[in-house]
Amino acid sequence: MEIEMKRLAALSAISTLGTPALALAEEAGGGYRGIGMLYYIFMAAILIYGVNDAFGKIAMYVAAPIIIVAFYFLLPDH
Repeated sequence: MEIEMKRLAALSAISTLGTPALALAEEAGGGYRGIGMLYYIFMAAILIYGVNDAFGKIAMYVAAPIIIVAFYFLLPDH
């Protein structure tokens, strides 16, 4: 049991310490769309909850699609 735990600790240390080398690799292409989408989903959830809290459920049903579509158009292209 102790050997397996040491192997697991070594494997997790290797994967944790090896990941920045892959992320900082030269010519690694990427964009900000994914992190932007997470950020905007978080903001949209807070805004939709605020609309629900301030104006009620019917106003939330009207405002939620508008907020989501507006944040979708704010996302970067790549």
